[in-house]
Amino acid sequence: MVRVEYSHRVLCNSNFLDWLSQQPDREQLLSRLMHIKSSSKYHRGEHNIILESEEKICMEMPKINQKYLGGAFKSEEDPEFLSIHTDHISKNIIFAIYLTHFKPYACVLLTSPEKEKNYKLNQHYNKIKRVVVLSSEEAKKSINDYFRAFVNAREIERL
Repeated sequence: MVRVEYSHRVLCNSNFLDWLSQQPDREQLLSRLMHIKSSSKYHRGEHNIILESEEKICMEMPKINQKYLGGAFKSEEDPEFLSIHTDHISKNIIFAIYLTHFKPYACVLLTSPEKEKNYKLNQHYNKIKRVVVLSSEEAKKSINDYFRAFVNAREIERL
């Protein structure tokens, strides 16, 4: 099985999945996320994360196909240290920062275009360099870049 050393872990929120459910290329992007999740060198099966609190929001959205959610993202129980935070934006940023304590020491936080500014203006995101907030075309580009790394590693392994 191919193992890829990705530059960032991936954390997504329910807003990203809602946005993604409306994209014409959603199935291709979700398939690529599944390959990324299963091929991670350091976090096989746990490279792409969604917090359980965000997953619960997704369960209430009929547009999000649940079979893809589990295939593309590993649901992670909200850690106790997040319980003091009431808003989802702070929780996701703090959890993304937590993920940077482990290889590859960086995290991409995927959200919707409508929420991206709120994330970047959040007090917990200020001056954080190891967490990158992405949405829309930048998020797609990031997913496609990681998938390209997977395809390249697979081709090298086949040689």
